Amino acid sequence: MIKFWKEWSGIRGGKLIAAGIILGCVLLLFGPRMTERNKEGQTEENSEYLSVQFYTEHMEKRIENLCCQIRGIGEAHVLLTLDGSAEYIYAENTASSAGEYVILHGSDEENPLLVQEIYPKIRGVAVVCTRGDDSAVRLAVTELLSAALGIPASCIRVVGA
Repeated sequence: MIKFWKEWSGIRGGKLIAAGIILGCVLLLFGPRMTERNKEGQTEENSEYLSVQFYTEHMEKRIENLCCQIRGIGEAHVLLTLDGSAEYIYAENTASSAGEYVILHGSDEENPLLVQEIYPKIRGVAVVCTRGDDSAVRLAVTELLSAALGIPASCIRVVGA
């Protein structure tokens, strides 16, 4: 290692290159261990938040794409508000009258068997779009989203960009 350092330090900028090579080797050796620790530290609340966040972002993109299909709207931005958080339904042991959950035995931990995840209901939608100040466009967006999302028109606001 010392011989390697002496050879590279003689070259212009060689110390920087040698330090980069050594740092790269260290990251290759210890990088996977660092990501495993991060995964272990992730709590159920954090994974629930990420799940609901993914759902919200996905729905916002779908609504934006739907709004852009309306004649006269070139661009749309959507913000959703949700009612509560996700609800989880776990499998129950029917052989037991105590209402115990079915437990899956994994490598290091035991988890109940998840049967269904129910995402929170959409409480309201805010849309900012081109020509959103036009009453015909506003009405079209409001009626479309009310029907598509199953929420009352009073929970939808459309404004111009």
